[in-house]
Amino acid sequence: MNDPNGLVYFDGEYHLYYQHNPYSIDWGHMSWGHAVSKDLIHWDHLPVAIWEYSNITIYSGSVIIDVNNTSGFCEDKIKGCLIAFYTAQSPKSQAQAMAYSNDRGRTFTQYSKNPIIDLDLQDWRDPKVFYHEPTKKWIMITALSTIFKARLFASKDLVNWEWISDFSSDSTQNDDWHKIWEDPDLFMLKTEDGQEKWVLTHAVGVQNVQYHIGTFDGTTFIEKETKGQTLFIDYGMDFDEAATYNNEPKGRRLIIAWLDNGNYADFTPTTTWRGQFALIRELRLRKYPEGLRIVQEPIPEYNRLRSTHSHYDTFTLSHFMSLVSASQVEILVNFVYNDTRGAATEFGLKVWQGEKEETVIGYKVKEQLLYVNRTKSGITDFGDGFACVTNKTVEPENGIIHLRVFVDQCSVEVFANHGKTSLSNLIFPKENSNKISLYSNGGDVTVSSLDYYLMNSIRLNNFEEVFSEKGFLPIIV
Repeated sequence: MNDPNGLVYFDGEYHLYYQHNPYSIDWGHMSWGHAVSKDLIHWDHLPVAIWEYSNITIYSGSVIIDVNNTSGFCEDKIKGCLIAFYTAQSPKSQAQAMAYSNDRGRTFTQYSKNPIIDLDLQDWRDPKVFYHEPTKKWIMITALSTIFKARLFASKDLVNWEWISDFSSDSTQNDDWHKIWEDPDLFMLKTEDGQEKWVLTHAVGVQNVQYHIGTFDGTTFIEKETKGQTLFIDYGMDFDEAATYNNEPKGRRLIIAWLDNGNYADFTPTTTWRGQFALIRELRLRKYPEGLRIVQEPIPEYNRLRSTHSHYDTFTLSHFMSLVSASQVEILVNFVYNDTRGAATEFGLKVWQGEKEETVIGYKVKEQLLYVNRTKSGITDFGDGFACVTNKTVEPENGIIHLRVFVDQCSVEVFANHGKTSLSNLIFPKENSNKISLYSNGGDVTVSSLDYYLMNSIRLNNFEEVFSEKGFLPIIV
C-alpha cells in the first residue's frame, strides 16, 4: 500500500482508505483498500472498497459526506451518504471520477457518467474535496503534477464542476523531475489567538510535504505568511503523500502520511507486506519570531498504548547511559542547551543498537542541528539514497532541546520542541539490535527530565489467524 485516501469520519467510524494492490506486495492494480476505527488506534481491516475496472486504475482522492443529498445519490435522506472522488488512470490520461456508497463506505457504485472532469491531461490528479460554508459550494483541489500547480474547481451538486483558479508558488524547488506536485489539500487552521488562516499542502517529489499559509475566499488561495519560503511538515526521508481528515468529530485537523519514499519504496526489504503509515498527528498553527509555522504532535490517543513507565529527574550525562532494550518505546527527554567551553558538543539518543548497528538521533550544539543518522541502521543497501543522514536546524526554546521520539520495529519518528520540527525515517535493523541509550560527546550535558514508556502493540493477539481467515493483506498503521 502507499497513499492514504478518503480520510473521513462518518457514523461513529474513522475511515481510512488507501492505495492498494490486492494481489501483490509490488506496486500495481491500484485500488482502494479500506480500514475503519472507532478510536484511531485499533483498526478493522475490510475488503477492498473501490476496485480497478475496465482498464481504469484507482488513484488517490478523498471522501465527503453528502449530508443534504445534493448529488441525488443518497438513499438515507437524514444521514446522507459517502461520495468518493478519485483520479481515474487510463492508459492515455488522468481524469477525475466519483463513486458513491450507501452502506457506510463498505462498497461504492461508480457514477454512470464518469469522468466528471476530463482535461485530457496525463499528470493531473488526486482530488481533495471539502465544503466551503461561506460560499455554499463544494471545492475540489487537484495537482497539475509536472507543472507544479494546484487547480481548484467549485460545484453546487458534486457532479458539475467549474474551474475557478490555479495556485503556484515561487518557493517550490522544481529543478528536477522529482519535484512533482501530488496529493494537494486545503484547510483552515486557527492561530493560538483565534485568527483563521488557510493552509495549502502538497507532496513535493517523493519524500516531502510542503505547506503554504495564506487566505482563501472560496475562489482563490493567496499565499501570504509563507511566501518565498520552502517549509515542510516533516524533514525526514519518509513522510510523503499526506492527507487530512474530513468531518473530524472533535474539530481537529488530523494528518496521515505514507511512511516511505518513492526512490526505494518498491525495494524495501519486507516479505509479506510493503508500505506503512506514519503516526497520526494533529496540526496546529503557532507564532514564532520568524512567523507562523505548523506544529504537530501525535494524537493523545496513543497514550493509551503506554505500559511500563520509567522517570528520571535532573542529572548530568557525561558520556553514555543505557536505558532499555525495547522494540516499541516512546521517549521524552529535555536536554539543557549549553554552548560554553567544557559542555557537550553533541548529545542525543541511540536506538536499535546492536552489533555493528545503530540509529542515531543527535543534536550538534554549535550548529544547532538535529539529525537522524541511519547509515548503520541495519539493511540499508536495497535502494538509492536509503543510507543517509536527515537533519533540520532546531533552536533551543527557553534553553531546552525537547525531544519526543517514537521507536517502532522499522521506523523512528522524532518530534522536537513540542512539534515545531519532525523527522520521520524507516529503518530495518536486526530483531535483537534493540538497545536504547543516551549519549554525549565532547563534554557533559544536563538532562532536566527523562521519561520513557514501553508501548503496547495495536495488534490483536490473534492477528495472524484473523487475517488468514478473512484473506486480507495487512497494512501497518
